[in-house]
Amino acid sequence: MIHLAFLLALVHVDVLISAGHEGRPASCARYPKRACNLGAQGEREWTPIVADEATRVLREQGVSVAREPADFDGNYDVDAAVFIHFDGSTSPCASSASIGYHEQRFAPAAQQWRTLYSRYFPFGFQPDDFTVGLRDYYAFRQVDARSGSLVLELGELTCPQQRAWLAPRLTFEGDLIAYFLSRLIGKGDVPLPSANIANHASTAFSIGRARRVARSHSTVRSRVRN
Repeated sequence: MIHLAFLLALVHVDVLISAGHEGRPASCARYPKRACNLGAQGEREWTPIVADEATRVLREQGVSVAREPADFDGNYDVDAAVFIHFDGSTSPCASSASIGYHEQRFAPAAQQWRTLYSRYFPFGFQPDDFTVGLRDYYAFRQVDARSGSLVLELGELTCPQQRAWLAPRLTFEGDLIAYFLSRLIGKGDVPLPSANIANHASTAFSIGRARRVARSHSTVRSRVRN
């Protein structure tokens, strides 16, 4: 009976997409047992752009999506879940893209994303689960996934070269994640984004936000060096 009640309490959707650090610090008081990590400078502005675009594309293809911020209530039964992040480092350019997962059975899904993203992202990958935070990501416990439950770190915002590459491509990143998830769960017919799109800003809105974040990073780096 308890097991049945737990199953009924699960929210059933095809995909869960969470934007890392979105909603913080406002949400931190509701979740006092979690570290109120605000992410790299500007990360809270960038992850929702990527997450919203991936959600839009998947929903247009008939894929049901739970679009969540960093902190959310409830538990989900899904085909796949992704938690979108960008990395940061006190030593600029010490990191790159990376993937986190708690269950080894999701290693093939991680490899699929690595292979796909490597076609475009020119700065390489860290080893999977190269930090405890990636391996034991707090929200994994809220998701029961069949095909994959992954943290996707899309690059290092504190690296000037990576930041410059990422800034005009936030919508493209969302399109690429949507394609990946559609293929991973076998639902929807999301097209592979054109490589040409990866070389241009997708929307003026994304460019404007990215430039504002880039300016804020310049200030942060100056402080770090001093």
